[in-house]
Amino acid sequence: MLTVPMDLTADDRLSHVLSASERLAMAASLDEVVAILRDTARATVGAEGIAVIIEQQGRCAYVAEDAASPLWQGQEFASDACVSGWSMLNRETVAIRDVRDDTRVPQTAYTATFVRSLVMVPIGRPAPVAALGAYWGDVRDHHPDTIARLESLARLATIAIENARLTQARNRETAIGAAQHRILELAVAETALSDTLDGVVHEVDALSVSGFLGGILLLNEGGEHLEHCAGPSLPRAYKEAAKGIAIAPSTITAAADIGGDPDWAALRELAGRHGLHICCSIPIRSAQAALLGAFVLYHPKCREPLAADTEIIDFVVHTVGLLVHRTRADSAIRISEARLRLAVDHADVGFWDVDFVDNTLVWPVQTKTMFGISPHVDVTLQDFYDGLHPDDREATIAAFTAAADPDRRALYEVDYRTIGREDGIVRWVAAKGRGVFDAAGKCLRVTGTAIDITARKVAEEELRELNDTLEKRVTAAIAEREEVQKALRQSQKMEAMGQLTGGVAHDFNNLLTPIVGTLDMLQRRGVGGEREQRLISGAMQSAERATTLVQRLLAFARRQPLQTVPVDVAKLVSDMGDLLASTTGPQIRVIVDAPDNLPAAIADQNQLEMALLNLSVNARDAMLEGGTIRISVSLATVDDGHRCKLPAGEYLCLCVADTGTGMEAATLARAVEPFFSTKGVGKGTGLGLSMVHGLASQLNGALTIQSAPGLGTSVELWLPRSLAEPAAALRLVEVVEPGLTRGTALLVDDEELVRTSTSYMLAELGYRVIEAGCGEEAMQRVASGEPFDLLVTDHLMPGINGTDLARLVRASRPGIDILLVSGYAEREGLDPELPRLTKPFRKSELAASLARLRGESWEEAPEAQAVAP
Repeated sequence: MLTVPMDLTADDRLSHVLSASERLAMAASLDEVVAILRDTARATVGAEGIAVIIEQQGRCAYVAEDAASPLWQGQEFASDACVSGWSMLNRETVAIRDVRDDTRVPQTAYTATFVRSLVMVPIGRPAPVAALGAYWGDVRDHHPDTIARLESLARLATIAIENARLTQARNRETAIGAAQHRILELAVAETALSDTLDGVVHEVDALSVSGFLGGILLLNEGGEHLEHCAGPSLPRAYKEAAKGIAIAPSTITAAADIGGDPDWAALRELAGRHGLHICCSIPIRSAQAALLGAFVLYHPKCREPLAADTEIIDFVVHTVGLLVHRTRADSAIRISEARLRLAVDHADVGFWDVDFVDNTLVWPVQTKTMFGISPHVDVTLQDFYDGLHPDDREATIAAFTAAADPDRRALYEVDYRTIGREDGIVRWVAAKGRGVFDAAGKCLRVTGTAIDITARKVAEEELRELNDTLEKRVTAAIAEREEVQKALRQSQKMEAMGQLTGGVAHDFNNLLTPIVGTLDMLQRRGVGGEREQRLISGAMQSAERATTLVQRLLAFARRQPLQTVPVDVAKLVSDMGDLLASTTGPQIRVIVDAPDNLPAAIADQNQLEMALLNLSVNARDAMLEGGTIRISVSLATVDDGHRCKLPAGEYLCLCVADTGTGMEAATLARAVEPFFSTKGVGKGTGLGLSMVHGLASQLNGALTIQSAPGLGTSVELWLPRSLAEPAAALRLVEVVEPGLTRGTALLVDDEELVRTSTSYMLAELGYRVIEAGCGEEAMQRVASGEPFDLLVTDHLMPGINGTDLARLVRASRPGIDILLVSGYAEREGLDPELPRLTKPFRKSELAASLARLRGESWEEAPEAQAVAP
């Protein structure tokens, strides 16, 4: 059946040529050029069929066609055994009147087709890389115009291919540069060598244009056998079995005959059993030219790699050589240190080792004793600085700095005093050591010995105490620097704790979801008698308390779901005044100072109310004998250097001040740490201030605390000012659960228990449920055409995440309702337009979310929902 009209006029065909010219000028790849030729060539010359052929390593691949009946699409022929190959090899157009009379035509291939005559033109210069064939079902002499139009298309295609190659070359160069940057980042990261090597191989795999799989084979240090096989795409069984195979180092060369060398036979046979051929091997050497292993390319077929498959490998083997050599050198150093430490433990000499690579300090028992530290206590370099006598600190640090300086590399030899951290005893120590540097001059570590010389130095120490004026100034400067370092370390610690608690809270949400869902179902069904229902109710209360705790953890980690709107903070504080007064009790006076004319702040009203309640409870607990809590709201202009450390601008300041006991400096420094509490066991979770601190950070605000023993505490929550009017207040209404919904839901979650619990809820709401354990499995169901009306998916999953899955499903099925279930407010890659439901949830909350998806009014949704008054 013809797909184009055969009676086109000359003007029509010229129009097709012009159209093809415009499209080819914009083609960005060889595939696009092939598609354009397939779409336009047949109409341009009025042929009954056309084919596009690509030259691939001595074979002609028929990659596209448009014909009255099938020709050879998907087939390959040797270049010297087909007309297209002849045309490309000879770089000239072929016009054949009758294919049965031409010896260049493979008759066997043409017998099953309608073709009796053809024109074949080569594409590409200087050497053709493709050909365009036009075919007719009758014997005919080909008009010069027909040949000219085909050759015109071929010339246009040649230019388009050259442009596409230039574009691809630029993109390729960019991709290689980015891959090299990532490989260097992997090389300097503090990760296990096996993980680093897998990451490096992954970059090579991604750049291969022929589908090669990379692998790194490392010899043991003696070179007798393989010690490690890296390659994330290689079968695990192959990598494990490769360990221990002997390969003579002399056979690992760039020109190794991998296919026939008997030294490669064992590895070659092992790869064959896993469906792989070893196609190429490049030696990996250290900077000292020592052979460390090989980078190997594997492929399901026995084939030579193209230049594009190997262009980054020289960089890779050089980088891996440096990395492996460094790792083994570090390992040797650690073994040597262990031996030295064993010797030092039996001598009256202290050993010390400052490792700049791993940022560690090693002290044996003898050295800890010189600093008045118990044997079981872990130490850091800060313990060394803190243990130095103020009068000796400058000289000691200067000597240490000179020993670590690549330009000076001085001998570290200094006598200094220590002040015992636990016993307060002043001791004299004689230390001696040197820096260890790599080939690039970077200091890897400074290591040496320390001897207690207190008895010999007592007289000199007494004389030096007379000259302490200079040392005091130096001590003050060092103390100031240490305070800055301490603040930085505190910030880093809080950030790390935030990441940890956020991750733990996310996992707890996944654990709580099936628990809350199941208990909710048992309550609603009235399972068991009165005693069982009390137990279920108690379990639900515990689960809800756990949910609240998780929300506080998320608040500290700045990952709680927020609904930020303009909030009238003054009105919120005024409205909560009576509640706060009742919460604090009769012994405490609550004063509210909230002017009416203040602008709104950008905040989440519910979370802000919770934060205010937490601050008020903390203030109450600090005034056991009674006192005054003053809650005030003001508009303030923040400048550079302000105590809140926020960018300059206008902010709403919500202040809660009390006249309680106050906090000393040590307690104040840890006030916002999660689980830190001074209230005693069972009297607080230690998450109140942590939650407020996390909320402030998540709202791009800040939390400041000012306190002193006996003077009370003032906590200020700084919120960005909003230029919009405050959002309308929300109210709760009780509504009746609607009738059952009819439809099919595709439920996707990698947690089986969460998936099971949610499936039960959906079934109770009237849905037929199809389950998928990952995004890939869900897409397989979509691709198979399986019908469904609703997609309910988790967001954080291995492979395809929930947001990407939603986009893919909407692209193929635009009318599908989608609900995204989130363990916390993941921001990266999350579509803000997607409806979300936060874990854990009950059936009523799930039903309410689904009702909003269906466009029903909130009053139709089950249970209580927030609506505008």
